[in-house]
Amino acid sequence: SNKRDDAYGGPLENRARLLLEIVTEVRKAVGEKMPIFIRFSSTDYVEGGWDQDQTNQVANWCRELGADLFDLSSGGLITGVKIPTGPGYQVEFAKSAKRATGSDVAAVGQITNAAQAEQVLSEGLVDVVLVGREFLRDPYFGLRAAAELSAEIEWPHQYERGRWPNA
Repeated sequence: SNKRDDAYGGPLENRARLLLEIVTEVRKAVGEKMPIFIRFSSTDYVEGGWDQDQTNQVANWCRELGADLFDLSSGGLITGVKIPTGPGYQVEFAKSAKRATGSDVAAVGQITNAAQAEQVLSEGLVDVVLVGREFLRDPYFGLRAAAELSAEIEWPHQYERGRWPNA
């Protein structure tokens, strides 16, 4: 955790200062038409370390400065920490931030199929599902997810001739 003793350390307001300065300057630079997304690690899974309450508070400050969406992840910063994983294991962080801020939030964390993503969205407590590792494992994940949900999407021109089922 932040152990600084200057204007960027100590109380939460100081530890959040750099991020808040960045949000302020980015909003000035891009104006109101460009959305600002911020990714938070909601907890570092260390006793006395960064936690969801601090995340929610800083997200509220960022919202007040013009941030539009918060992407809530967790952990991975400190070696040797046991992170409890499983399907959708980080979705609760997004739900908490949504309740605390009223802002748009994105859920992540072992969301590996279309039905799971649809379920998370249909609960109405998150606004976006972001998928990363599944696209690394399967570059056609978006196309397969659309087929699984019977959604019509535009295929990239280069893939049209290989489209399934019988395009």
